[in-house]
Amino acid sequence: MKIITIALKDLWRAFRSFFALAFMFGVPILMTAMFAFLFGGIGGEDSEFNLPSTEVFVVNHDEGSSLVANFEAQGNTFAKMSDMLLDTLQQDSFQDLLTLTKTSEREARSAVEAQEADMAMIIPENYTNALIGQSQGPSQIEFYQNAESDIGTEIVQSVVMSLVDSFSSGVIIQDSVTSIMENHNINLSQAEQISLISGFSSELESNQTETQNNVNVIQPAESPVENDQGDPLQTILRSIMAGMMIFYAFFTGTSAAQTILQEQENGTLARLFISPTSTATILNGKFLAGFLMIIVQVATLLIFANLVFGIQWGPIVPLVFAAISLVALATSFGIFVMSLVKGTKQAGIIYGGVLTFTGMLGISSVFVMGTPIEEAFNYLPLFVPQGWAMNAFKASWQGNWQRVLIHASGMILLAVIFFAIGNARFKKRFS
Repeated sequence: MKIITIALKDLWRAFRSFFALAFMFGVPILMTAMFAFLFGGIGGEDSEFNLPSTEVFVVNHDEGSSLVANFEAQGNTFAKMSDMLLDTLQQDSFQDLLTLTKTSEREARSAVEAQEADMAMIIPENYTNALIGQSQGPSQIEFYQNAESDIGTEIVQSVVMSLVDSFSSGVIIQDSVTSIMENHNINLSQAEQISLISGFSSELESNQTETQNNVNVIQPAESPVENDQGDPLQTILRSIMAGMMIFYAFFTGTSAAQTILQEQENGTLARLFISPTSTATILNGKFLAGFLMIIVQVATLLIFANLVFGIQWGPIVPLVFAAISLVALATSFGIFVMSLVKGTKQAGIIYGGVLTFTGMLGISSVFVMGTPIEEAFNYLPLFVPQGWAMNAFKASWQGNWQRVLIHASGMILLAVIFFAIGNARFKKRFS
C-alpha cells in the first residue's frame, strides 16, 4: 500500500503542474497540429491534393485532307485528325484534368484575356495534312494563355503534345522509308505514300494490341512490412505524432525520477527513510508513479490523434505491445539517468543534452522520409532507446508482428537493464 500511496502523491503533484502538462500533452499536440496545417489540413479524406480542372477553349481551323476521307482509331471514324485529338482529350482519363469548349478564335482569345478561360488551343488549317506527311509547310498548335496561368495549363500542353507525337509516329516511319527508297531511285506517288502510311498505322495499332494482349501482370506478393498505404498526409502526421510522443515520454519519465533528487534536497526524503519504509519501497513507488504517468500520456495522445487528426495506428494488439514497452523503457531510463547525477542542478544537463540528443537521434527517421538516406535511418536510431520505440511503433502500424516483437523485446530488455542499474545506484546512495 505504501508503494501506491507514494505513486499517487507524485501523480497528484505532476498533474497539478502546468509545466508538466504542457510537456506531456501540449507540445506533442501542437507540433502535430502545426505540420497538419502546414501540409494542408487536419486528417480526413479532404486533405488530399487535387489539381484544379483547366478550362480550355478550342479553335479548330483544321481543313482535313482531300486525299484521305476518314481516319479510324479504336473503332471510331473521324473526318480529320484534329477530331481524333479532341475526342481523345474528352475521354474519361482526362475529364478531371481539363474541360474543352469549342468556339471561334476571337471569342477564345477574349475569354482568356478576360480570365473566363485558362487557355485557348488553336489548331491550324494544315494539321491533318501535316500528320499524314502531305503538308508543304510546318504545322504548329498555338496555346494562348495569360501571364498568371497556373500549373494546370502546363500539364495540358504536355498532354496534348504527347498525343500529337503519338499520332505522328506513322509519318516519321514513312519519312524514313521514303528516304531509303529515294536513295535507291524508287519514287512513290502521292496515293502510294498515303497507302504506305495507312499500312504503317494499321501495323502499329496491331502491334500495340498484340503487346497489350500478351502482357502478364504479376501481382506483387503482399508484404506485411510494406503494406502501409495511407494517404501521404496521414503518413506524415502519424510519424510526427509518434515521434513527438516518444520524445516527450522520455522527458516525462526523467521528470518523474527527478522527484527523488528534489525530495532529497528538500529533506522530505529523509523523513520517509526515518519512517518504517524501506528504500526499495520508496524507489518502487517512484517507478510506479512514472509508469502510470506515461501510460496516461501515451494513451491520451494515441486516442487524441485518432479522434482529431484521423490518424490510424493499425492493429490494436501490436500497438499495445509497443505502447507498454515504451512506458516501461521511458520510466526505467529516467531512473537510470537521474541516478547518474548528484542533484537537481545537474539535471539541466540531462534535459538539455542527453535527452535532446538521444531523442532527436531516436526519431530521426521521421525527418528523412522519402530521401535516399531513409533506409540507413531504420538502423542508426537503434543506438539509443528512443530509436527502438520508434521502430516498434512503425512496425505496429504496418502490421508487422515479427518486428514488433523484436523491438518490444529489445525495449523490455533495455528497461530491465536501466532499472537494475538505476535502482542499485540509488540504493547505494541512500544506504
